[in-house]
Amino acid sequence: MLITSTATGTHRNLISSLYSAVDALDAKAVGRHVTQDVTFRLGNFDQITGRQAFIDGNATFFETINGMQHEISGIWQQDRTLICEGQVRYTRRDETELTVSFAGIFTLDQNLISDYRVYVDISEL
Repeated sequence: MLITSTATGTHRNLISSLYSAVDALDAKAVGRHVTQDVTFRLGNFDQITGRQAFIDGNATFFETINGMQHEISGIWQQDRTLICEGQVRYTRRDETELTVSFAGIFTLDQNLISDYRVYVDISEL
């Protein structure tokens, strides 16, 4: 995980910690960043509700790839909404790679994510 954004907002550390856990393919560590009743949506997949469903869904997705690495080029915050954008490089099971743009939009509740949305096209994975 790499942050190239010059943003220095209060939640830069949250983004760093979150995407470090995602890039480590550690679903339980990612789950520590969300509320018990989190809602989550990745791309055009169905929405998931609840921390355990979130952890399980991420673990299932992580099993389909060998790795990923995020480069965060922008971070913005407005009230309880945190937004980031960048590039993510996926390593497929056959070791080929796919790099795509993504954006994450998060609603915060006491420094945990209560609504987590990732806009990315992973159809080529």
